[in-house]
Formats: sequence, C-alpha cells, structure tokens
Amino acid sequence: MALKRISTWVVCDLVLGTVLRPHVQAVAFFAAAIAFLPTGSVCAQAQTVAHYNAVELKRESATTVQFAFALNLPQVLHVLLAPQLAYPAFLQTYADMPDPVFEKEVTKAGALLSAKAFFTLPNGAKAPVKQWQWPPQQAMRDLFKASLLLLSLPPGAASHLDPVPVLAKAQAKTGISRAQLQLPPALYPVIVSLPNEKFWLTDQIPMALVELP
Repeated sequence: MALKRISTWVVCDLVLGTVLRPHVQAVAFFAAAIAFLPTGSVCAQAQTVAHYNAVELKRESATTVQFAFALNLPQVLHVLLAPQLAYPAFLQTYADMPDPVFEKEVTKAGALLSAKAFFTLPNGAKAPVKQWQWPPQQAMRDLFKASLLLLSLPPGAASHLDPVPVLAKAQAKTGISRAQLQLPPALYPVIVSLPNEKFWLTDQIPMALVELP
C-alpha cells in the first residue's frame, strides 16, 4: 500500500509539476479541469480506475446548445486519428509531432467528431456539434507524455488521469427543444447529463431522444 501511494504522488508531481510547470497556460487549464469534475475527483491524483467519458448539455439560446465534455482525451484521439498504431506508439508520435502537423491533426479530430455528433430535429434537419475548443497544444503534448509515463508504472500502481474538459456547440436555424442526439462511437461509453436527466450512449444504444428545457 505504501508503494502504491508513493507511485501515485510521484506521478502527480510529474504531471502537474515537472511536465506542466513551465507552461502557465497548461497549468491553468488543468486547474480548470479540477473545478469541472465532480466532487471527490481530484486531478492532482492519478486514478486506479478509468473514468468514463461524459458530457453536459446546456442551452445557450433557443437555437444553440453547449456541450461540455470531460474526455479521456489521449484514448479518444487515438481511436479517431491513428487506431492502427499501438497506444504507446501513438502517444510518443503525437507528443513529438511538429506544431503545424499537430494542429492539422487536431482540426481533423474535430471534423471527424462533428461528422458523427449531431442533433436530428423533428423536421429532419441536422444540427452538428462544432466549434471544438481543445486544450492548448503544449498541454495536450504534456498529457500524452504523462499518459506514456503512466504506462510504465508497475501493475497495481495508479494508471489513469482524470478526463480533460473540451467544449463544443450545436447550432440550428430553428429552435432546439426536442431532438434526437447522436455522438461518435469514439466517445462510447459516454454519460450524457441534461438538466432533467442522465443517460448512457453506447455501441448498443447509439442515440437518444432528448428534451431541452
């Protein structure tokens, strides 16, 4: 037990200290992640059990809905961008990728998500989820490096990081109140939270009818 505790805090120091300390924006971003996550979920500690992806839907206007995701970002991007690579190889490749190429890959990830994330309105029109707001590039690289480091821990040691906040929006020409919601398989299983209900989307249940107050 003592060894497990030491391993956890060593990793936490590396993730929030050695790796991120030079990058003020990254530190601020991860601080925001703590506030976003539920009580009892502490970003400063590596988790022994992986968190599921999650999203909270909030109405911004009659025609706009905000999606506040909490994602296991390295795993999601691995599935989206390079499933042919072994996970450690993906983490290393993207951590070391030149900035222009990395930026294109992140843009590509947003497009791939938008293609399968949308509301279908009662009139049949689709309102895709767009305007993805990702962490800063360096914060994402540091997250890949931290994830790679966690893979090197011995069995039984802490091996997961908390999910990372990612924002997006769905906009329609008409009001969004009652609609069918679909999210990409790369996010499954994902728990969806609305003001009046929560539910899962999975490979077996890939869409749901929602009502936004």
